[in-house]
Amino acid sequence: ILDTAPGRVARSKAIRRLAEQLAPLAVIDHSVRLLISGCRPGDGATTVTSALAIDLSQRLGLRTICVDAHLRHPNLHRTFVAPGSANPELVLDGSLQIRATEWPRLDFATCCPVSSDDERMQQLADFEGLLNRYQAAVIDLGVPRLDARMLPLARPNDPILLVVRHGYTERSELATTVAGLRAANRPVAGVVLNGATRSVAKPLRRLLGS
Repeated sequence: ILDTAPGRVARSKAIRRLAEQLAPLAVIDHSVRLLISGCRPGDGATTVTSALAIDLSQRLGLRTICVDAHLRHPNLHRTFVAPGSANPELVLDGSLQIRATEWPRLDFATCCPVSSDDERMQQLADFEGLLNRYQAAVIDLGVPRLDARMLPLARPNDPILLVVRHGYTERSELATTVAGLRAANRPVAGVVLNGATRSVAKPLRRLLGS
């Protein structure tokens, strides 16, 4: 694994445990889809997304696609380039792009904003066809409470992980994000607590209703 920040995070015990829970679903159902949602920009959703994709593809050997569905500030493409690579970052053009990464068994897809609802529906349909060809798909939704255009990539039974940064995410932002996902019939399956101690976990579970 390349020594990038997501590559280091991918070696953490928490990421590995989560990946090991997902891997059997990929074998039984032939594919698994996990979506990562932030509460505000800077929570760390992009790092968690790429770390999970790296661990699923490299350590667990699943053919994986990592999707940047963050239309406001897409930056996952900067993650999947080796230091010193001849191409400093992936070139983004068109509404849906797929690229091989520096990691075996790991591809990257990104979507660009489109101008009409018809184009967006076609884009989502294209994604559905693409994701079904991989054993595992890990999708960075960005911050759906600010831009929910790509939320339909999350099917009702697909797990959504919520990323919360302790001391940074406002309680109101967390509550609004959870309420918005529930209103769209996309309940939160779990929470990643960035920089949190165990003492904050119990109040957070109460807020989530779990």
